[in-house]
Amino acid sequence: MSNFEKGIFNKPANSEKRKYCSNCKEEKNSKIREIKEVYPVKGEEIEIEAFVRYCVECDQILFDEDLDTKNIDKAFEKYRMLNNYLSSTEIESIRNKYGLSQRGLALLLDWSPSTVARYETGAIPSPSHHSILIMVRNNIEYIKELFKKKHDQLGRLDKKRMEERLQQIEDEISEKDTIIVLTNKYKKFKDHINSGFGNFDFNKLSQVVLYFSQNIPRVSKTKLMKLLFYSDFKSYKEYGLSISGTVYQHLPYGPVPYHHWLMLDALTENKIVALKPFENYEGEYLEPTSDLDLSIFSTEELEVLEDVTQFFKDFSAVEISNYSHEEEGYIKTEDREFISYDFADVLKEM
Repeated sequence: MSNFEKGIFNKPANSEKRKYCSNCKEEKNSKIREIKEVYPVKGEEIEIEAFVRYCVECDQILFDEDLDTKNIDKAFEKYRMLNNYLSSTEIESIRNKYGLSQRGLALLLDWSPSTVARYETGAIPSPSHHSILIMVRNNIEYIKELFKKKHDQLGRLDKKRMEERLQQIEDEISEKDTIIVLTNKYKKFKDHINSGFGNFDFNKLSQVVLYFSQNIPRVSKTKLMKLLFYSDFKSYKEYGLSISGTVYQHLPYGPVPYHHWLMLDALTENKIVALKPFENYEGEYLEPTSDLDLSIFSTEELEVLEDVTQFFKDFSAVEISNYSHEEEGYIKTEDREFISYDFADVLKEM
């Protein structure tokens, strides 16, 4: 957001001041008022509400360098806003995003360091330069290609920092991508019986996972999958809606969330939980690495989660798997077939 949009060009404080008035030929008391003025910026006439100093006695407009500078800045900011141009602080943040010095960014873009410095101190970029800055900000592949071509010419510190920032950005994109891919897989089940008429919500799912991993010590991956199944199906049975909108499939070890491996990747990559090996290295358990937010759940959902936790708390992974194999929804479906929430009506008692 530009400074103009933020409305930071407020009326200066301490506006009363003694100033020389050329009309009165001596120093007079002066004040500041707001008037409409037009400033030429890049060939456009930009009208702003300008602050000007005037003589209290004769109303003559007086010269005030500070106010003139602020008015010019305001006109430039309005030009940026009207033409969707980056602000000087946004341009600086683009450079900082990649850990570059002004000289480093200039080298990368075949500009002079003074050009970068001017843009960061208020000068408006040319249209071609502005388009390049937008590309640098938004297109990771474009900036990677520039780095590939020029990395040998960068200074040691610029090169090191940019390598680190690019890797960090790639990691962040990868982590977000797993959630996006998983969410897209579930879109076809929106308001569907196979999702318990709930829309898949990764944030809600992650909080359910945190609830179980915090309330059941060292809960295994296999056991977690069954706990998710029972919490969603019990919620649907009692209230007509699943908690997380997760779809479940018939797999050899019992009901399992659709794309459960992708689900686990999203949970671990986004640091919701970590997977730790058991001492005997037979399987892994979940360790919470994020804070649980109970406010996301309704009172009814919390009751369901508590009931499921209390009932299955002492079950081993094998025991809860065997228990789930006796569910009618599992018995009456084939391998990899989706388990309809219609089977929630005949869910075993807990």
